[in-house]
Amino acid sequence: MLLRSSMLRRGPTAAIRTPALVAARRLLSSTVEYASSCYLPTEWTALPLVARREVSADSTIYDFGLPEKQSLNLPVCACLLLKAPGAGMEGSDAVRPYTPISDNSMVGRFELLVKRYEGGAASQYLQSLPLGSPVEFKHIKFNIKEQYPFPGKTSFTLIAAGTGITPMYQALGKLLNTAGDDRKVTVLYGSRTPEDILLKEELDLMAKAHPDRLQLVHVVGTSPDEPAAPGWTSTPTYTAETGWIDEAKIRRYAFGPSEDTMVFVCGLPSMYDALCGPRNEKELAEGTALQAIGYTAEMVAKM
Repeated sequence: MLLRSSMLRRGPTAAIRTPALVAARRLLSSTVEYASSCYLPTEWTALPLVARREVSADSTIYDFGLPEKQSLNLPVCACLLLKAPGAGMEGSDAVRPYTPISDNSMVGRFELLVKRYEGGAASQYLQSLPLGSPVEFKHIKFNIKEQYPFPGKTSFTLIAAGTGITPMYQALGKLLNTAGDDRKVTVLYGSRTPEDILLKEELDLMAKAHPDRLQLVHVVGTSPDEPAAPGWTSTPTYTAETGWIDEAKIRRYAFGPSEDTMVFVCGLPSMYDALCGPRNEKELAEGTALQAIGYTAEMVAKM
C-alpha cells in the first residue's frame, strides 16, 4: 500500500483556483454560521476535487481544495458531511459523514479516505467525478464528537472496522503527537483480509514511533472463527488476530472499565449492534459486548 501519511507532511500547497473555490470564497465572505473552528460553515459549500489516488482495490484518497495557506481547522474529534446530488433513493440527494485523514497542519487542501461499497451512493458518486468537479460539504454541530483533550481520561481503546478507522486515526494523531500528552492507547481494528487494512503503513509508523504508548491489534476475517490466512502473523508493530472483534478480544486487549478510560467505536451498523447499540443512542444496549464487560455510557463514545 503506497500511502504517505499526511500527518508527516508540512508546509503549504500551491494555490488552487477553480470556479468552485471562487464560489466558496464568495459564500464565506458573507455572514454565515459556523459550528466550530472548522473552515466550513453549516451551509453547503462547494470545494473542488483536485486529486485522487487509489490505495486498494476498492478504496481511494480524494483531495479537496481550500484557499491558499488555509487549513481545514477541524476540531478533534469531528467530521464533515458530503452531499452526493441525486445519488440517493429515488433520485434524492445522498448525504454521508466523512472524517478527514489529513490533520490541520495541511493547508490548501484536505484528504478523505473513502471505501467503495456496492450500491454505495456517496462512494460511487465520488469515483465517477472528474478532477476539478465541485463537491459540496458542510460542518454542523452534530458532527462534533468527543473533544480532545478528553478531560479526565488517562487511557483509550479505539475499536474500528473498515473506514471506521478514519476518526480513530484523527484521534490517534492528536493523542500521540501533542507535546506533553503521554497517555496510552490500544487500537482494535477489524478488516476482511490483510490486504483490506486501510492506513496500515501509517499505523505501523505510529506504533514504531510510540512503542510504549500504542498497542495495535489487527483483527482479520469474514466470520467469527475464521482460521488465520497463510502468513498472517504478529510483527513488532502489531498483534495479528483472526475472526471478528468480539467480547473475548475486547476483554483481552482493551483497557478495563474505569472512570478514567474511554472506548471509541466506529464501524458498520452491525458492529454497533454487537458491541454497544445504535450509533445515535447514547446509552449502551443491553446484551452488547461493552455493556456485558461493565462499561457505561460515560466510558463509550459512538463515533
